Amino acid sequence: MNEIYIKELKEYSRENILKLMNKDSFYKLMENDYIKKVDSNHFKFNFVGVIIVDNFIIKCYPKYIPNKDNIKSDFAQVMKVIKKYKNLYEDFSFENENIEDISFNKLSMMIYFLEDYYENGVYTKIQKTHEINGNGEIDWDRTINNFDPIIKDNKPYYGELYTKYKINDLYDYFRLLHEYIITECSKFLEKNEILELFDLTPVELSDKTRFDFGEDDYILERLKKQLRVEFNSHKQKLLKAMHTFVSEINSFTQEDYLTLYGTGSYHVIWEDICSQVFSNKLNRVKHVINKPKWITRDGFTHYTSKTFEPDIVTSFGDTFIILDAKYYNLTFNNDKLEGEPGLGDITKQYLYQRSLEEYRKDKFDCVKNSLLFPKYNGEIENLGYVDLEILSSLDLEKIQIIKIPAGDMNEYYLNNQNKLNLLVDLL
Repeated sequence: MNEIYIKELKEYSRENILKLMNKDSFYKLMENDYIKKVDSNHFKFNFVGVIIVDNFIIKCYPKYIPNKDNIKSDFAQVMKVIKKYKNLYEDFSFENENIEDISFNKLSMMIYFLEDYYENGVYTKIQKTHEINGNGEIDWDRTINNFDPIIKDNKPYYGELYTKYKINDLYDYFRLLHEYIITECSKFLEKNEILELFDLTPVELSDKTRFDFGEDDYILERLKKQLRVEFNSHKQKLLKAMHTFVSEINSFTQEDYLTLYGTGSYHVIWEDICSQVFSNKLNRVKHVINKPKWITRDGFTHYTSKTFEPDIVTSFGDTFIILDAKYYNLTFNNDKLEGEPGLGDITKQYLYQRSLEEYRKDKFDCVKNSLLFPKYNGEIENLGYVDLEILSSLDLEKIQIIKIPAGDMNEYYLNNQNKLNLLVDLL
């Protein structure tokens, strides 16, 4: 595999891209909207994460990372953040899904198989049987029905007892198939240097080949039949995943495939990072924000279901804090302003404060309103504020401009740390 590092949303010329990959791969990424056209000769990648296309592994890193000096460690951290976000919000349970309708993403499913193995081991088929005078629980019904007791002092005594015994079938078809799949996933991820991105270790459980299990149709039919008699929810999930893997297995061996693990909406992850690290309490105050009402000419009033909703509402001591996570590369100095949010974003931030002002006055002495932008490293810094004179009559707090080191925020997020105190000192 040819490894390529690409910066999210950076403009690349067609010539530069074709130096990195072939035309077929380039057009395949264009067709799937991972590459966006800027003009006739310039393009940008609208993605953060890993893309494997044909014989290329493309690692797309976030736009706030300025260069590739520490790209391996920076990118590994970002992938752990993406993985945590996916685990929190993306459902991989297959509950209530028809086995034929499960969507398939190769990398996501391979990572699932390995992580599930680390946590739960391989698929097991337990056979319940009996033995005589074993160490298990005594089966009194079977003992009484099959053995004659010795009567002494009008009490029955049994010289032999049936005891319950469980056998873990190490040669069960589905266990062996699961071991084969885990091994194949591990080999693929190791070969493409994906294991290290997620702190996964190689696993080799099987030396079997796919053909040891029969033709694909035979394997799929057996999995369907087993699913009908399996009532353990985790095992049902495994069987469904195995069925999907086998039904798509041909694409694993082709050289002209496309698979990925990541997101085209990293701004949503930045919002979640800020929300967790700065202890979002929005759900506690949503109910006090007024909803728009529509009043008909004959006097009927209708309320909409949606209203203003800031990214983050929190508090520290007697200070009420409204925050909005902005995934922009903001450049702010004496000479120029670049990468700033639009007027609508600024206006909304003022309106968030106005909509919560009555609630705030009852409970807190002061209010702070801020926009949170990522930067690569360094200290948290306050760059100044945004002022919109047209709204000055509302007597609202100016909106502070805060830049936060994304690497530190990623670590806080991964370790479930609350760091609101670091922000409060700057407001």
